[in-house]
Amino acid sequence: MTDTKLFIRPERVITWEQWQAGRAERRRLGNLVAPAVIRREKSEGDEYLRETYGGERGPPFNKPFDPSADEKR
Repeated sequence: MTDTKLFIRPERVITWEQWQAGRAERRRLGNLVAPAVIRREKSEGDEYLRETYGGERGPPFNKPFDPSADEKR
């Protein structure tokens, strides 16, 4: 493994809950300047998307983030 030039500050370590709270605040601020849902109405991949997501073009936007979902695949 090569040495990194990145300086890591141990005092800046945050918990998962702190990260989630910060992400929620960034999302709230972002929604003030842009719409929350920016999904296209139609595209060439619609057939695949609708099969995959039960008739929708993607997963629901209000679903809470679950980091363990990637491990289940």
